[in-house]
Amino acid sequence: MSEISLKQLRCFVAVYTERSFTRAAKRLGLAQSPVSQAVAALEAQLGVALFERGGRDVLPTPAADALYPEAVEIRRRAEGLLHLVSSASEARASRVLRIGSVSSLFSSALPALVRSTTLGPYTVNVVDGSTADLTRAVDDGDLDVALLRDLSPDSDRHVVAFRERLVVAVATDHPLADQDIVSPDELRDHPLVLFDRGRAPLAFDLTAGAFLRSGSPLRIASRVTSEQAMLGLVSSGLGVTLVPQSLAIRPWPGVAFRELRDAEHSYPLAVRVTAGDPHGLLDPIGVELRAWAAAHALIPHAESA
Repeated sequence: MSEISLKQLRCFVAVYTERSFTRAAKRLGLAQSPVSQAVAALEAQLGVALFERGGRDVLPTPAADALYPEAVEIRRRAEGLLHLVSSASEARASRVLRIGSVSSLFSSALPALVRSTTLGPYTVNVVDGSTADLTRAVDDGDLDVALLRDLSPDSDRHVVAFRERLVVAVATDHPLADQDIVSPDELRDHPLVLFDRGRAPLAFDLTAGAFLRSGSPLRIASRVTSEQAMLGLVSSGLGVTLVPQSLAIRPWPGVAFRELRDAEHSYPLAVRVTAGDPHGLLDPIGVELRAWAAAHALIPHAESA
């Protein structure tokens, strides 16, 4: 039997997570034929069917379910060899933890997490991205941990650490900056700066929902892809916006943050880990982030326990 290759495992993982050869090929930047051939060769070598083929989507077999976490772990270990070799001259090769995070956490929870003892044994490598991109990366084994704005149900590899409120962000010279609390109705006549829905559907939907529940129309002036861009436009006086309360912990030049009337704790921060959670970090990171949120009064006291 010929040796199983990393390419075969990479193609298998992509098909497993996408449930489609077509979507897997697109994600990998390959034609569909090489992906199908790689998976077929893997099936032949293992002597089992990994997918039930038929319609547009494919279904993994029990053999595929068993192989998936192992395939992810093999890829992770293989791709860590480069760092291991480069560290060979050191007294002790450090263990690398690959973390992906949405941009809103880079100025709030992420620095605290990186400095915490939870990640003490690891050298941390951090990348940013959208929730959708980071979810794919951690499911493929390209990341070990992802910090997401996601409402997927809790599982053995995904947990919502906490939910926070949205707050109003306006320019410091805006008339609404003189108020402590602002209602959605008071924002109805002001242009809004919102996330592009394709980039952050949950953020867009929660923001839009806050207005629609009050009967206020949406006057969207700009659609952007990061909170930093949103706050930059707000400080320029080009519109108002809603952002997670955690972003209001630190001052932003030219921006005033105000409480949104009747805002609920609805904006989630979730932790997702790669298959099998080989580092055992799902629960510790969830606990660390929840403690951080409680320390900054982002969640009700009862939820911090």
